[in-house]
Amino acid sequence: MKKKVLIVEDDPVMGFVCQRLLNKHDYETEIATDGGKGLERLAEFRPDAVLLDLMMPKVNGTEFLKGVRKQEAFRGLPVIVLTNAAVPMMIEQASNAGATRVLDKSKFNPVAVIELLRALLHTGPGTTVSEMSHAEPWKG
Repeated sequence: MKKKVLIVEDDPVMGFVCQRLLNKHDYETEIATDGGKGLERLAEFRPDAVLLDLMMPKVNGTEFLKGVRKQEAFRGLPVIVLTNAAVPMMIEQASNAGATRVLDKSKFNPVAVIELLRALLHTGPGTTVSEMSHAEPWKG
């Protein structure tokens, strides 16, 4: 069974790039163009992970994260933030809201994103996502 990844991204080019990358590596994907639509899709799509932009219209990435973490079924859901936000406070807010990892879009490395997803979704027995989230973050 394919693992599912919800891409919450308002930039159509970045959304398309992420979707093509993940589909190529045998992930089932859906794109939501803002955090509100992303929250709507959670219950029906039931993703195994989320790729999330921080700066979006309507409901931003931090608010999306807070909404995800309020739901019992999604408290352990891996959420990888991909952002251009150079403001340390925004990155800290995302981490505090429950981001599993925060990655810099300007250093977008498709191989690293796939490796991170595999590590988070295909961990061996005895390894938990919470243990993985404390590992050294990818720095590009």
